[in-house]
Amino acid sequence: MDTKILNQLGMADSEIRVYFALLKLETSTVGPIIGEAKVPDSKIYAILEKLKEKGLVSFVIKNNVKHFQASDPKNLLRILDGKEREILEQKKELEDKIIPQIEQKRKLTEEKQEATVYEYFEGLKSAFNLILNALNPGEEYQAFMLGKALEEKRVIRFFRNYHAKRIEKGIKVRLLSQNIFKEVINKSHKYQGMKIRFSDQKLPVGVFIFRNHVMTVIWEEKPTAFVIKSRKNYEYYKEFFEDLWLASK
Repeated sequence: MDTKILNQLGMADSEIRVYFALLKLETSTVGPIIGEAKVPDSKIYAILEKLKEKGLVSFVIKNNVKHFQASDPKNLLRILDGKEREILEQKKELEDKIIPQIEQKRKLTEEKQEATVYEYFEGLKSAFNLILNALNPGEEYQAFMLGKALEEKRVIRFFRNYHAKRIEKGIKVRLLSQNIFKEVINKSHKYQGMKIRFSDQKLPVGVFIFRNHVMTVIWEEKPTAFVIKSRKNYEYYKEFFEDLWLASK
C-alpha cells in the first residue's frame, strides 16, 4: 500500500507501521505490536503516545494491563480537515499580515534614492549586469543608444557579449538613435529581442532606463557609467522616451 499520503498528514513511518499492525491485531498489548510493526521496544510507547494524540489509537485496561486498539480509519479524514483549517489560517495570515508587511518593505526599498559610479571596462560590465538582475524574462527596458562610440571595436565586442546574456535571459529592449548612426547600428548592433527606431531629432546619448534606475554611459578612454536609482527620475525618463518613441520611425 502506498502510504505517502499518510506521511503528508504528518505520520512517521514507524507510526504508520504501528497503526496498521493494530488494525490487523484489533486489540493488543505492546508485545505483539512490536513484533508485527517491527519497531524497537524502546520506542513503542512514544509511538503509541503520538498516535493517541492524533486520535488514531485508544486503549482499555484489562487485569491492570493496557490493551491498545486502532480507532476508526475515518479519523484520518479528521486529521486532513485539521490540516486544511491550518492551511486556511496560514493563508489568511499571509494575506492579512505577512504580505502587506513585505510589500511595504519592498516599496520603501524601491523608493530609496542613491547614485553609483562604475569605471573602466569591468565596472561597465557590473553596471550592465544591473539591468539583467533587475528584470525578469519577458520584461523590457528602454535606451537611448550611444553615438559615435558605436563604431569602436571594443564597444561592438562589449555589446555582443552583453546582448548574448540578455537574450539568454529573455529580456527585451527598445532603442532610440539618431539617423546618422543608422548604418553602424544595422551593421553591428542589431540583436534578437530588440526594437530600434530612428529620429532626426537630437537625442540623449547612452541612457539606459530600467526598473527605477537610469544609467548614463560615457564611453571614452576611461568608460564610466553613472547609475541613479530613483523611482521619480525613472518615471520621468520613461515618459520622455515614450514620447520620442511615438514620434520616431
